[in-house]
Amino acid sequence: MGPRLLNAVVLAEDYEGLRDWWIDVVGLELEYECTDGYHYAELAQDGHLVVGIADAEEMGATLPTPRANAVIAQLRIDDVKAFLAGIEAKGGTVAFGPSFDEGGRFWYGSILDGEGNAVWVVSPSEG
Repeated sequence: MGPRLLNAVVLAEDYEGLRDWWIDVVGLELEYECTDGYHYAELAQDGHLVVGIADAEEMGATLPTPRANAVIAQLRIDDVKAFLAGIEAKGGTVAFGPSFDEGGRFWYGSILDGEGNAVWVVSPSEG
């Protein structure tokens, strides 16, 4: 078997703030957290690992401002329109959408996490 993507890891300036943003705004669950020697959290949805959060400074990374978005997390959402409305209702930021891709027959959009990183949201194809 070849390599399989485990998850994307987002480096944070404010580890706890970004971890909590993913939990409180997106609704993910804390699956695992290490705070002994370094800070890292794995966040899941329905038991499936979605994203990791790590402290940028502890990982030796300096983050650009504004964010360069070299890695973008992408969430599969059944109802993109309702999800984006829920993000705004919780005080989160919708960058764009909901939009519909006629060729692929799916809805998509983008939100910004608590540190300004883009997170794409996409629905399954409608057929």
